[in-house]
Amino acid sequence: MRVSQLISIVGAALVLGAFAALQFRRTHAYSRPYLAANVLGSAFLAAAAVLEGLWAFVTLNSVWALVSLRGLFRTGATPGGLAAADPDQRPGEVGSTDRPAEG
Repeated sequence: MRVSQLISIVGAALVLGAFAALQFRRTHAYSRPYLAANVLGSAFLAAAAVLEGLWAFVTLNSVWALVSLRGLFRTGATPGGLAAADPDQRPGEVGSTDRPAEG
């Protein structure tokens, strides 16, 4: 097995694991572990794509890593590992840090 394939497997496991955790509501889109898994996973996938000369995938995964990295930096200023609330998100929506009122 080539090194690029091993790197790809690790990267894909990180990205898909984070996505599955989000879909099964084990995390949310603003948590540090979710964002860190996306940064690392997409960076690994981009590195593997560079080794194979797959430039479209280099671009895709590099942008994915940069967007996730931006979110990860935004979490640093907020207690509890959450980024500032998404201004386009209504309270109670999936991923929202607000909870709807009971009753």
